[in-house]
Amino acid sequence: FDASHNTTTSLLDARSGYVINGHVEQAGRWLQGSFNYWSALGELRQYQPIGRRLVFANRARIGTIDGGGNFGANVPFYKRYFLGGSSSIRGWGRFEVSPLSGFGLPIGGHSMFEGSSEARFPVVGKIGGVMFLDYGNVWTRPRDFNLGDLRFAAGPGLRYMTPVGPARIDLGYQLNPIPNLRVN
Repeated sequence: FDASHNTTTSLLDARSGYVINGHVEQAGRWLQGSFNYWSALGELRQYQPIGRRLVFANRARIGTIDGGGNFGANVPFYKRYFLGGSSSIRGWGRFEVSPLSGFGLPIGGHSMFEGSSEARFPVVGKIGGVMFLDYGNVWTRPRDFNLGDLRFAAGPGLRYMTPVGPARIDLGYQLNPIPNLRVN
C-alpha cells in the first residue's frame, strides 16, 4: 500500500513545497509464500526558498521491517536496509552503511533512518551548486532507532539542468567513518 501527497510545482527542480510518501508492505501470513514479514517506510521532502536564488532542501526517511522474531528465515536478504551511495548518504559507497558481520562486511538491518539537508544555488546558466549534509544509519532490530548513533557526510556538488532533470556530481566526505568496515 502506497500513499503520496505533493505540493511542489516541479518534481524535477522543486523550489518550494513538500512531498510526503508512505509505504506499507506485508508478505506471508494470509498471502502465503516463502517469507513472512511486514514493513513500513515513510519519507518527507521539504523545499524552502530563501530570497530569489537560494533553496534549502531537506529530506528524511524512516523505515522498519519485522519478520516476527525469525529475521533470517522470514525476511529475504534483499529486503534488508542498506544506506550509502549517490542517492543516500553521499561519502559512503553504495550499501556500506549497515550493521557489519564479524568480518566487517555490511549485512543489512531491519530499521533505518536517513536524511539530507542541502543549500542549492545557481552558478551560471543551467549550472547550479549545492552544499549538503547527509546523515543516517541502519540498525539490526526492527523498530530499534538510535538517533545518537548516526553517520554523517558533507560536501559540495554541481548540477546541470537537462530537459529530463538535473545531472549531478557530488563529492561527499565521511565525518565519522565506520570502524572495522571492510569494502570488497
